[in-house]
Amino acid sequence: MVIGWGTGYDPLHVTPVFLRGLEDVSRLIWNPLCVQNLTGYLVKGALTPPLEEGKKIGICVRGCDSRSLVALIQEKLLSRESLHIFGIPCRGTLDVRRLMNESGLSQIRSVTIQGDHLVVQNDEEAHRFPLERFLARRCLRCRHPNPVIYDELVYQPITPRTAPEDAYRDVEAMEARSLQERHLFWSSELDRCIRCYACRNACPLCICQDRCIAETREPRWLTQRVNLPEKFLYHFIHALHLAGRCTECGECERVCPMEIPVTLIKEKLNQITRDLLHYEAGLDPEALPPLLTYNPNEAGI
Repeated sequence: MVIGWGTGYDPLHVTPVFLRGLEDVSRLIWNPLCVQNLTGYLVKGALTPPLEEGKKIGICVRGCDSRSLVALIQEKLLSRESLHIFGIPCRGTLDVRRLMNESGLSQIRSVTIQGDHLVVQNDEEAHRFPLERFLARRCLRCRHPNPVIYDELVYQPITPRTAPEDAYRDVEAMEARSLQERHLFWSSELDRCIRCYACRNACPLCICQDRCIAETREPRWLTQRVNLPEKFLYHFIHALHLAGRCTECGECERVCPMEIPVTLIKEKLNQITRDLLHYEAGLDPEALPPLLTYNPNEAGI
């Protein structure tokens, strides 16, 4: 089959689609509302049972999604030979909740990108907004809009929106606050967490959720209480399990029903990994993630 994006239940929502024949190709779409990272389906059921000999799974990926594929291949959770990758350069995807809340529009029929503007068509007329006003936060700091791995490239490559030196400007802005301000910020944000585990379930690199430390009872690390200490512990365990692995696709933040900026925690760990170990996740299928290696003579340790 081929995994891509298709029209959802209304014009503002896109849904993953699974194509099994040529007659299904017309279901595929591509627009700024194609927000889901589809690679999680490859390790959470799509390749179970194993593929028949000579068969492959096709998948559509943007730049951040392709990094997730690379990370899964690096950890031997996927076989490159089992995939046919359709790479799509991406100019950014929308924060649909912000568009609905702040645009003041109803009965939206279509959304397109024209230059540096977002054009939203409703029943009355076409409305133009600065593109960056409604882009997802992950897209405002994207350094890899072009797929890093693919078999077919759809459209021409595009220029990254963010320079490497600006990659962690949100992290740096947070660290410019005092320790007390940061503690108050995260206490306020994480106190709203309802422990729904949507962030874990949407993450393509969280592959052990049927034995997740948040829910195991032997051994018992966390309770199901929804008090602040338990929420802190869950989110920081989740982040540390992704240290050196997170590809910053932003799925955890996108699916959070409480709109908590949980990707910021992973971004800090990635900044440390980049500065200390000179490594970025999901760029080279042949590279070995640093936390899968051990060298007692490693520089900086």
